[in-house]
Amino acid sequence: MKTDVAPTPWSAPQASGSVYASVHLPGSKSLSARELLLSAIGDTDSRVEGLLYARDTDLMVRALQGLGARISPWPPAGNPVEIQPIPGLWEETKQSGVSSNSGAGLEALASSDSLANHPNPPELERPVQIECGLAGTVMRFLPALVVALGVPARFTADAAANKRPLRGLLEALASLGANWESDDPLDGIFPFTINPRRGDIPEVITVDTAASSQFVSALLLSAPLWGKPLTIRCKTPVVPSLPHIQMTLEALSLRGINATGSIQSDGTWQWRVEPDSVFGQDLAIEPDLSNAGPFLAAAGIIGGVVSVPGWPAHTSQVGDLWRQILPQFGMQVRHRCGVFTARGTGVLRAVSLDCSQCGELVPTIAALAAHASGVSHLEGLSHLRGHETDRLNALYQELQKLGIRCAITPEDGLEIIGIPRTQLGARLPSDQPLMMRAYGDHRMATFAALMGLYRTIQIDDIGATTKTLPDFPQMWAQVIGAPHEST
Repeated sequence: MKTDVAPTPWSAPQASGSVYASVHLPGSKSLSARELLLSAIGDTDSRVEGLLYARDTDLMVRALQGLGARISPWPPAGNPVEIQPIPGLWEETKQSGVSSNSGAGLEALASSDSLANHPNPPELERPVQIECGLAGTVMRFLPALVVALGVPARFTADAAANKRPLRGLLEALASLGANWESDDPLDGIFPFTINPRRGDIPEVITVDTAASSQFVSALLLSAPLWGKPLTIRCKTPVVPSLPHIQMTLEALSLRGINATGSIQSDGTWQWRVEPDSVFGQDLAIEPDLSNAGPFLAAAGIIGGVVSVPGWPAHTSQVGDLWRQILPQFGMQVRHRCGVFTARGTGVLRAVSLDCSQCGELVPTIAALAAHASGVSHLEGLSHLRGHETDRLNALYQELQKLGIRCAITPEDGLEIIGIPRTQLGARLPSDQPLMMRAYGDHRMATFAALMGLYRTIQIDDIGATTKTLPDFPQMWAQVIGAPHEST
């Protein structure tokens, strides 16, 4: 199990006036993860522009390289990335013209001449080693992939990964014939080893999605490799973050895979994937719209204008909901010619929001609510307990630390009594820095940065932002107009 060295605290820049900035964001983490994996199982090479280079995507690339894919250049350094897929996956399809992957799995891999010449081929004798860090995409997408490939693999991760939901996915994979074993089941799931499937593949599998929509995305992304139609059914009607599943369906469709979803008569969701070869593609990754949140929110809290170029007109990214959310706080927004602009006055009003489909935006929403006039009600937050940390409890603890009255409701909602900027002066403590915790969570780190705009705050681990936004400290200092403090 990985352990972390204590980082150096980071002093959050304080606002000195209205903010006016244009923020160029790196590629979407969610899209990058999906396109990397689909490129690695494609029938031809892919070329992807705008891939995010951050800890999560680096772990994904290393895992896919360990399975036989060639990915170069990496790091991309602003260049398009060429991805040569895992060798041998679609050889029988190409030879016979049949639209199925009857040769999928380790048998096809092992018989491939190209795999034999690959510098890092998977080996039958020992499991492939996959490091997950704290990346939900790696710890969920890769177990499903290795089971579909028939490759034994051993998964390791950061200590905090044992608090993230995973068992529901592993149980679904067990129904597909895989078996897994934890090194220390009393301590958690990680490290664990998962072994290839045995027996016939069922036509229908069920999965409990209440904890994470990534369970469904993991099964959908590997489904083209099974060689037969696969139906995935939810055990309950609860599916958080449905937009992420829609993103997965769209990514599959772009690669020529027939993947659809529908609501059943009992209110549960069902998805079906038809087997086919996954097209190689040339494509570009959209900017990460969720990461736009802290910068856009700064305009609302301080006052000013922040623009984000490259904002798509139509997208499955959850972050596109900023178009709807920010106006509810009283901000003005505009999307024109691919540029999204948010304008604020520093005066915010309280909101009532159902956040069940936008959990990753909640820390920024909470920061806005903490600066608004009145009581904000945020609902549908149960799944936040299984993110990089228990975000619901973390938000409660940090808001209380700042003297902001808040409460967790019995239904796992969050009520926040905001303190408008104009009332902050009389309530602030001395200039002695208040230490806020990031909990190893990139969203909590950016939440703390927002709370430091009018408070003297240090953040214990600003390095947590490297998960999706490695240059956040520099970008934040530039937007706020403060000198950058090296970390």
